[in-house]
Amino acid sequence: MAEVFYDDDADLDLVQTRNVAVLGYGSQGSAQALSLRDSGADVRVGLPERSRSRVHAEADGLRVVSPYEACEESDLVVVLVPDPAQPSLYTEAVEPNLVDGDTLLFGHGFNVRYGRIKPPAGVDVVMVAPKGPGWLVRSEFGEGRGVPVLVAVEQDASGLAWELTLSYARAIGGTRAGAIKTTFGEETEAALFGEQAVSPGGVVALVHAGFETLVEAGYQPEVAYFECVTELKRNVDLMYEGVRAYHRSEAEYGGYTSGPYVVDASVRRRMSDVLATIQGGSWAEEYTADQDAGAPKLDELRQNAAAHPIERAGHEMRKLMAWVKPHDGSPADGPAAG
Repeated sequence: MAEVFYDDDADLDLVQTRNVAVLGYGSQGSAQALSLRDSGADVRVGLPERSRSRVHAEADGLRVVSPYEACEESDLVVVLVPDPAQPSLYTEAVEPNLVDGDTLLFGHGFNVRYGRIKPPAGVDVVMVAPKGPGWLVRSEFGEGRGVPVLVAVEQDASGLAWELTLSYARAIGGTRAGAIKTTFGEETEAALFGEQAVSPGGVVALVHAGFETLVEAGYQPEVAYFECVTELKRNVDLMYEGVRAYHRSEAEYGGYTSGPYVVDASVRRRMSDVLATIQGGSWAEEYTADQDAGAPKLDELRQNAAAHPIERAGHEMRKLMAWVKPHDGSPADGPAAG
């Protein structure tokens, strides 16, 4: 079983003695910066002059400086910009200002796990990864509760890295719910696998396949959309609440009998193949090469996905559902969006 830490295991005073630079002010950056401030930490936000987030951070009462200045002033640097932007930000603003005894904190282990960021030996390298979106981290904090976090120490140069990690986790509400001990490798690999093989990757592919099967068999696209998408939403909500995701006995019986037939041992083998590419680093190499080239393959994949017939059906069917908020279809901000 995992080791879990709570408020009694964390000394809030430790983070309160640090000068904290939060780099990024997206979903997680804003939530964590504000909660750190409310917990008594000395926080400044590092954003480029051109960043549209500057006005929001300033309106929230935070001091905003350039990333370089923020790192220069601080001994705890929190990196909460998207993964592809981190290596250049690290080279330009973080690395020149790191000195022995500083702490570098990440919200996701990707760049450290795959060696795209290699901190010096005298610096603590840690991670606090909330298992929920930034708006939830902030709202739960405001209610006196918290969102569970994953915590890890990659490099403990000071001998006090764990203590500061837990102090930070407490400052954003994480130890109210529980801080689960992990490693950079486990967090990164499990997150990538879950995203690719289960949700959204595997789930979206399964939904598309179900939609195509019904339409090719002569069923109306509108009906196929409701059965393959709308019903999925209800069932996932039930699963999230710990309820069996079957609202009718027919669904339950068919789920037990047909589910393992569709997702059989061959699917598990391909899942293992996906995990192997993540563990071995080949997937990360492919992804980062595409990002470094301007993301041409990702753009092509997005265009192909947008052209799928389920998107046309969904566009029309969502007009009938007043409770669904309009959305432009662009990707949602990730956990470390800045």
